[in-house]
Amino acid sequence: MARFSPFIEQLPQLFDTGELIFKGRNTIRAFVYAGERITVKRFRKPSGINALIYGHLRKSKARRAYEHASELIRRGIATPEPIGWREDYQGSIIRETYLITRYSDYRPLSELTNRFPDASVLEGLNAFARFIVTLHQKGIEHKDFNNSNTQWRRDERGDYHFEVIDINRMRFHCQALSRKESLRNLQRLTCSLDAYAYILQRYAEARGWQPYETALQATKHLQRFIGQRNRRYRFKALLKGKK
Repeated sequence: MARFSPFIEQLPQLFDTGELIFKGRNTIRAFVYAGERITVKRFRKPSGINALIYGHLRKSKARRAYEHASELIRRGIATPEPIGWREDYQGSIIRETYLITRYSDYRPLSELTNRFPDASVLEGLNAFARFIVTLHQKGIEHKDFNNSNTQWRRDERGDYHFEVIDINRMRFHCQALSRKESLRNLQRLTCSLDAYAYILQRYAEARGWQPYETALQATKHLQRFIGQRNRRYRFKALLKGKK
């Protein structure tokens, strides 16, 4: 990817000129460079002790996302093709970090899950369940596996294809995920409970597991996750109330 080196070198000056795709905790912009459409994700600046930890004791989010993308592709899982990453420091403190990838025209998974139980999305959700099975059988554990971090497209033959994004938090196993690891990995799917139950049933069928027993085990993980998340929200609200 040497031809992108001049662009990456000038990225801090160029970033705000790109087409805004998303702005939240992180900011994503699109560019056309060397005749190719590319995407740049600028991660939120780490604060406090994290500004020292990242880049010294721990790899930055940008670097981890780049390396994870390379490993996903090696294992046959789609993700926007990585081009490069950049870290900017102020002294020993890491400030801005960027991930550069080729542009992807895949669409948000929520376009399918939000329309459930419309018959037009069932084939896509069936394919998505099989995609999750492939992830788990390849030993891939996306630590933030939710609707926002999975995208889809449909080709001219009508086949569904999926890719994962926001991949700085991942774990790669040398073997397939266990049953417990697999079901726990599904607890972050942020869709309606009806859509979740449907995906879970298709997932169980694809793995040859008994659907009812699988649903009971998965529900325990989901309830535990929701409880922990709600406690975090209440704790954060309490801290804000003290300020």
